Amino acid sequence: MCMNLLRRLAASPLPCSEADPAMVDRLRVLQAAGQIEARIPAAVARPGRDADGCTRHDAAMVIRITPRGWETLAAGAPAGEATRFIGTRHRSGA
Repeated sequence: MCMNLLRRLAASPLPCSEADPAMVDRLRVLQAAGQIEARIPAAVARPGRDADGCTRHDAAMVIRITPRGWETLAAGAPAGEATRFIGTRHRSGA
């Protein structure tokens, strides 16, 4: 799973956006696993607009880490750090 990305999100003010296509794909994995709540637009091929005809992604918006995501972080944390992730936290930019 994308634990490093989940850890990075835990340390970031949420909601946040991500435009990098590789990261958007990882966010899709986290969302499918129930780790995050996010708005992720569909990847679409935009021939004619992109010279290389590659698939392009619009930015994804991560709303929050779900309780399952916080549990995953706590379970995967080194000894002594797990308590930092215990409980459901809803972070916002405020």
